[in-house]
Amino acid sequence: MKQRTKTELRKISKNLDYFFNLATDEEITEGKNWYKLANQFCNNVAHQYNTTPLIVASVVSALSPRNRWTQNLIDAKKVFKAIEDGKQPEQIKVCTFNRNKYKAFELAKGNIFITEDSPKTYNFVRNIAHLDPSALTIDIWHIRASLKQFKAIDSAQIGKIAYSQIKALTIKKANKLGLTGYEYQAIIWIAAQNNINNFKK
Repeated sequence: MKQRTKTELRKISKNLDYFFNLATDEEITEGKNWYKLANQFCNNVAHQYNTTPLIVASVVSALSPRNRWTQNLIDAKKVFKAIEDGKQPEQIKVCTFNRNKYKAFELAKGNIFITEDSPKTYNFVRNIAHLDPSALTIDIWHIRASLKQFKAIDSAQIGKIAYSQIKALTIKKANKLGLTGYEYQAIIWIAAQNNINNFKK
């Protein structure tokens, strides 16, 4: 996805309004709490294994591909427990790709770090580790809502300029509603998923 024009950004703004207005009161409450619960998990695990919430968030992110959220959290704790017990990656099983498991071990040990070169991952880690209001996770569901298009879209294809444009737009819209960017994004995420069957094209 290349740089968006002003016309395209206005359309994205209207599309986000559309999905936000679809959200029920329950979905809004769930969205407002989602990142807070994830942050609580990161803090609890960091305390338990004498590490930082940022490192825990990084491990969670590494283990997320093709992994259900509840299992993702279980797998993250499994990685820290394995390291505490002196185990190697091949000695445990997680519900994602092997390369991601090895990456999670390196992140947990502080040997590597997630950088701004990976915008979606970097922002997600900042959101769940620190509830950073200046960060915004633009994943495949946020793109689908932004474009009102539910065919397969690879979130990794967003250019850095387009990412920053949609990020700034989303945070601005959220703040006008008295929400943080991550709260608004979580609400959109839930509403988009719950209405996907009405928009498959």
